[in-house]
Amino acid sequence: MGSKLAQIWVKGVMFARTDLFSYPIYRIRIDPNSYDKEKIISDILHNKSLSNTRNAASTDLCNIHQSYLDTNNENFRVINYEKLIAVYHKIFEEFFNKEVSTTNPFEWEFSIINYTAITEGQSLVPHNHLPWDFSTAHYLNFKKDHVYTRFANPASSAQYLLLLQSNLYDIADPNAVENSYLFGNNSPLAEEDEMVIFPSSLNHEIVLQGPTKEPRITISTNIRIKKSK
Repeated sequence: MGSKLAQIWVKGVMFARTDLFSYPIYRIRIDPNSYDKEKIISDILHNKSLSNTRNAASTDLCNIHQSYLDTNNENFRVINYEKLIAVYHKIFEEFFNKEVSTTNPFEWEFSIINYTAITEGQSLVPHNHLPWDFSTAHYLNFKKDHVYTRFANPASSAQYLLLLQSNLYDIADPNAVENSYLFGNNSPLAEEDEMVIFPSSLNHEIVLQGPTKEPRITISTNIRIKKSK
C-alpha cells in the first residue's frame, strides 16, 4: 500500500531540470542538394586514392588522410568549398541568432579548417580547437559502420566516480546524455548530411575505424567571435 501511494505521489511531481556546467552539442541537417556535395566527395576520394594517409601537419599524431595545413599541396586536388561556405554562413547566422545568449554586440567569422577521410585501421587522437570559440563536424559520407566522434568529459571528477559511486555508475545508462557527467567520454549520435556544432575547448577524437566499404568523410570548421567595430 505504501509503495502504491509513493508511486501516485511521484507521478504528481514536476521536475524542472537545468543542465548546469554542461557543454552544449548542436545538430543540424544540411541539405545535400544545397551545394556541390558529390563533387567535393569525388575530389576527396581522388586525393585519398593517391595516398591513404596525408598528414603534413601531424604525422606523429594520427594516420588518417586529412588536409589540415596542407590545403595548397600541388600533389592533391584543391577542394572548392565556395558553395558550401555560402550554406555554412546561413547556418551560423541562424545559430547565433537563435541559440547563443549574449549581453554585448559581437561579430563572427569562420574558416573551413580541413577535411578528413578515414578507412579501416585509421584514427585521430584526442584534441581540441582552441583558441577558436566553436567548431563543427559536417558528416558528408557517414555510414552505419562508421565510428562516431567521441568527446571527452571535461569534468575531472569523472575519472573517480567509478570508484566513489560504483552503485550509481552501474545502473546509469552510459548512452543517456543526462548521465554523461558520470562517464569519461560520450559519442553523440550523428547522421550523414548533419553538422555537429560544439565548443572548441571540448576535447574529442575519432576512435579506430573498423572494416568499412567507404571512407568516413567529414569537413571541420572553426568559428571565432569578434568584438563589434
